[in-house]
Amino acid sequence: MKERKTAYQRVRLDGVWYVIIKEEEFCGLLRSQTSRKLSDPLNAIIISNQRLADRLLQRRQDAELTQKELARLAGVRVETLNRIEKGRTSPDFKTIRKLVNAITDYTGKG
Repeated sequence: MKERKTAYQRVRLDGVWYVIIKEEEFCGLLRSQTSRKLSDPLNAIIISNQRLADRLLQRRQDAELTQKELARLAGVRVETLNRIEKGRTSPDFKTIRKLVNAITDYTGKG
């Protein structure tokens, strides 16, 4: 049987690399790695979203940027950034990359 490769993208936030994969692929990987049934395998995604939100908020505050300033630098709507920082939405990789790159460019820290 031919093994299917998982499509993923990487993003670096505060010196830590994160891997972003499609939700359906995450669920498939999770099912293949555990023998017990999970009531809601997406709980791990929700926790990851909140962790991402917390890290993004901390980086923005460390850079002494307001949401409005970061949104302008990254080319995203302030409302979008607000929802991400509150963990209310799951941003796509493109949006995360814009935000991280804007902070990195602003602070000069990689």
